[in-house]
Amino acid sequence: MMDLNSGDETIPFAPVALYIDYISIQYTKYLKDNYPDITPRDFTYLSIIHHNPGLTQRELSEILFVSEANVAQIIKRLEKNELVHRGTDENNKSKKILNVTDKAKLIISSLLKEMYEFDSKFFEDYSDEEAEKFKKMIHAYYEWANLFVNFK
Repeated sequence: MMDLNSGDETIPFAPVALYIDYISIQYTKYLKDNYPDITPRDFTYLSIIHHNPGLTQRELSEILFVSEANVAQIIKRLEKNELVHRGTDENNKSKKILNVTDKAKLIISSLLKEMYEFDSKFFEDYSDEEAEKFKKMIHAYYEWANLFVNFK
């Protein structure tokens, strides 16, 4: 098994997806230790709803490329934990919309602050241009991976 901690000599041989998975494992552990009621997926859902108030479950499923059943299951748990509120669209009474609660806003704010602090420390030895290029490359990798998985 490849050890991601063994130094620069392994970097050319490790696929990017392996590093992304390793980062995801560390992120999940961090959330579990510091925000025990929030999973990485929960935070993704909460962030999207926070930045798109009044979003429907169908719209959320389209943004995340997941089924409406998957969204409904997670929203139900977030609602039970008092992080999301399902309401009715005033213009269309049959349409259910999602909004985060004040409790969720505090968690989102706190976690985003920590993430920006982490980014700041990570990028302190890099120029603004290098940091921007890295972020663009990660985004491009995400987009390509999504296309690859969905059209293979």
